[in-house]
Amino acid sequence: MSRPRPFTLLQAGSGLTLGALLLLPLLALLLACNPVELLHLLGNATVRQALWITLLSALLALPPILLLGLPAAYGLSRCHGRVRRTLEILLELPMVLPPVVAGLALLLAFGRRGLLGALLSACDVRIPFTLAAVVLAILFVVTPYFVRRSALLFDGVERKLEEAARLLGATPWQSFLHVALPVARRGLFAEGIMALAQGFGLFGAVILFAGNLPGHTQTLSLAIYSAFESDPQQAFALGTLLLLISLLLLTAARGLQPLEVRT
Repeated sequence: MSRPRPFTLLQAGSGLTLGALLLLPLLALLLACNPVELLHLLGNATVRQALWITLLSALLALPPILLLGLPAAYGLSRCHGRVRRTLEILLELPMVLPPVVAGLALLLAFGRRGLLGALLSACDVRIPFTLAAVVLAILFVVTPYFVRRSALLFDGVERKLEEAARLLGATPWQSFLHVALPVARRGLFAEGIMALAQGFGLFGAVILFAGNLPGHTQTLSLAIYSAFESDPQQAFALGTLLLLISLLLLTAARGLQPLEVRT
């Protein structure tokens, strides 16, 4: 038998090390909480409110993410050269911002003394420290990720199909609606679930822009932060609950992705 090559050993070693680095903390979190504690947790009114706000805000953010993100992703996929590179830099800038900075930016834009503060006040609209702020924070943070990943899916749509549709008289809108979307629909459904999962876990942008108000803006992530100061065991249980929800959504998203994308 031939000896394993050095690069094969390097791959195996790095894979095992990375696996341990990723899985050990998750395993520790799961072992810190038992199913009885999870069931007891769901009987807590504050936890149920946090779970409801988390679910509601993520679901409310999803339609505008899709409505804004899908056409933008398709347009980005049809750009080339420096134009696309410039658009990608602008799109990815919110992705590399620290979440706390994202929250500050939202507050300075939509707060009472922000850029749009006077206009919003004149319309008797208040966004910061409301559920709308949670939704807007999700939009700001998650949409660039959705657009970036969806653009890669649209890159995989055969241009010949769209050209054939144009030759048959289809408009650009019809080509997008009846050719590109159906071809990429499984991957786009998966990206929608991923956007939902990301919305579930936001913290930094939400706590600065929406606050941590139980029953109003406190999501599961914020509830974990509050519970860790007074009841660490409850924080562990909340973390386990959020981990299980994320695992469920991720499994659903991966199941919807086309095999060629997964491989």
